[in-house]
Amino acid sequence: MKIITDKINTLPNHSISRKEVQIILDNVTHEKFGIAKVFKISAQLFENSNWERPVIMNGSTYNILSRGLEKDFVIRELLIEIYVNATNIHYSMKSHKLNADQRKKLEEIISPIYQKVIGEIKSLKTN
Repeated sequence: MKIITDKINTLPNHSISRKEVQIILDNVTHEKFGIAKVFKISAQLFENSNWERPVIMNGSTYNILSRGLEKDFVIRELLIEIYVNATNIHYSMKSHKLNADQRKKLEEIISPIYQKVIGEIKSLKTN
């Protein structure tokens, strides 16, 4: 897996780092990534994307639009997108939109991993 961070020259900054993405990847079995080879922390602002969610897998790349968003939210959304693809949950093709039932199911699936990842990231900051 390759993690790329787009350089930015203006605020807001990325809310998630390469190291934090690596922690997420270390906590998810690699079969879950499917054909993905790249995790890109994009310079694009989510509000300018016309996407329903800030993390979307496009081809073999997970595009992470984290600038100006809360870190915990972006981590949750990255895990949801990984598991959307791993569980073959079908979603409306318009903006990769999930309905309430799909989102609830995915949040239940990712909850233990999310808690573990958040704990590891918080322990990085205290060391």
